[in-house]
Amino acid sequence: MFILGIETSCDDTCAAVLKDGQILSNIISSQIDLHQKWGGVVPDIAKRAHQERIMPVIETALKRAKIKIEDIDLIAVTKGPGLSIALSVGLNTAKELAKKYDKEIIAVNHVEGHILSNFLTNSLGKPIRPFLFPSLALTVSGGHTKIVLVNDIGDYQVVGETLDDAAGEALDKSAKLLGLGYPGGPVIERISAKGDDTFLKLPSPIADKKILDYSFSGLKTAFYYQIKDWPTEKINKHLSDLAASFQTAVFSTLIRKYSLAIEKYHPKSLLVSGGVAANLTLRKRIRALAKSYHLPLYLPFKKELNTDNAAMIALVAYYHFKKGESSLVKNLDIDPRAEL
Repeated sequence: MFILGIETSCDDTCAAVLKDGQILSNIISSQIDLHQKWGGVVPDIAKRAHQERIMPVIETALKRAKIKIEDIDLIAVTKGPGLSIALSVGLNTAKELAKKYDKEIIAVNHVEGHILSNFLTNSLGKPIRPFLFPSLALTVSGGHTKIVLVNDIGDYQVVGETLDDAAGEALDKSAKLLGLGYPGGPVIERISAKGDDTFLKLPSPIADKKILDYSFSGLKTAFYYQIKDWPTEKINKHLSDLAASFQTAVFSTLIRKYSLAIEKYHPKSLLVSGGVAANLTLRKRIRALAKSYHLPLYLPFKKELNTDNAAMIALVAYYHFKKGESSLVKNLDIDPRAEL
């Protein structure tokens, strides 16, 4: 079974081809260069870039997979959450292709894509990862931060989520305060390596152990007030220390709440994904956490599978279609605030 996946939820134009759940191609066209000077994603620019790139990206994905559009059995496309005008490009393209080539469509939840990205495999079916349910998933990116209890594919319970900024968004905002540009997360990761993460004392948001939700807005505000009166020379002198302090505060919060969720729900496995999960420091801490609870940990097998991609969207469609959930084929409306 060949599935064409399409993903345009934010600022990456993506297409992928899967055969029976295995990746044949996975193309990602980043728009970072278009948004850098604005310090964040500009919706109108994102939409225009998606419109210009979507068909070339799809054609490249088909070519890399060595098949034609006529060979595709199913089209999977992101319906949300995300930017409405960005989502519309992918969804409208999927509809046009489905109509022209008489194909079925499944509209996919973007966050479910991140959860199942842990089970993506290459064209040889590697790595082999058995489903061990219930599983506890942490999805952490610039747009969302959630702890999800996964009882089965399609059976999800959000047990914790951010009440304001997502973790990646907080990292980007801290980078902006330090004059490091956009996107800030990768820059923060790089310069933190040589910094003292105890340089600043920052709060631990939502200390109540009964609450599994996250909050990063107050952390960002506390960071701002500690350095707002510093001259540029002082900030530059301690840039690595400041970056390390903020990154550690964000990651400690992520780990603390995730650990509480593990103790409450007793999962059989852990799933971690999303753009921020590509950070090597965070991955090291999560591996240590999993080891301390003697739990198997699944992370996407390639770095680019943490960030937005179409392979994960196609995989969601593959599993739902296998389960015979044809009702999803009819759900073709944009849902920028989609819930799991």
